[in-house]
Amino acid sequence: MFRPNTLAVALATWLAALAASAQTALVGRSAPRSVVLTGQASESPLIFLAPGTVTVLLLDAPLVREAVEVEGRARFAVVDVGDRTVTLSPAVALGPSERLALRLTYREGFPASAVLLLTGQPGGADEVVNVLRPQQPGEACRVELSALHERCEAQRQELEALKARPATLSPAAFMLAGVVDEGGIRGLDLSAACFKASGSFRASGCNAFGAATWTVAAIYVSNLAGEPWAPAWAEVTPSAGGAPRRARAVLSGQAVIPPGASSPVAIEVEMPERQPPARLTEPHTLRVCNGDGSRCLSIPNVKL
Repeated sequence: MFRPNTLAVALATWLAALAASAQTALVGRSAPRSVVLTGQASESPLIFLAPGTVTVLLLDAPLVREAVEVEGRARFAVVDVGDRTVTLSPAVALGPSERLALRLTYREGFPASAVLLLTGQPGGADEVVNVLRPQQPGEACRVELSALHERCEAQRQELEALKARPATLSPAAFMLAGVVDEGGIRGLDLSAACFKASGSFRASGCNAFGAATWTVAAIYVSNLAGEPWAPAWAEVTPSAGGAPRRARAVLSGQAVIPPGASSPVAIEVEMPERQPPARLTEPHTLRVCNGDGSRCLSIPNVKL
């Protein structure tokens, strides 16, 4: 059995060793630091990495995760990208003169993208780095708010125009709407153009219907991707050159087309007034996109 004084000495020795070990661990850890992104290509912050150390970058805004790029990816044991984090650990040491680019793209805000330079330094590495962007100046906010207001106003006008149309779907209502002149409507099979559709879609049953001042492209769209798709807007660009022009309306048989499902989609385009022989003769590239434009069905050489 331990005598009381022997037990006290052993306990004191154990506590001293524990304190020393804890102090050593604290000394070896690097303090979190912060870097501010300026948006200038010549001002890319350095991030210091070392094998066996996990470095976590904490970002102040959501990333486009699939757009994050790490130069020399094969040299890393850990690369993990979250909505607001990037976790790194190299498999081998990086030299002090090495600079491997870490490219980030944000979902919104300024700067929209940034480059951090990954390197090594003797005796230490970053463990936690706060990656910050400067507050947007007042003028930038004003411009962004003005653009948002213009988009909202344009959408409001489109909605009012749609509400003003006759609700009854009949030939008589169609004629009373005044959208057809004595030249009538011309139809055209667009199957050859739809066969060349790009994106994660298949287009079939494609037709165009043209009158004096408008054309409607009717397409049966199959969503081949693993995520739903909601056609929200469209634009057409003349193949001969010229600025793209927004479609007047996009109507779909389904508001959201699930993965593997199909639905008819109709795109209405306002056209310069033309005589019957000139209708459905000018080639365009047609794009139909979801709300943020991240997924688009694109069809070249569509005669509108």
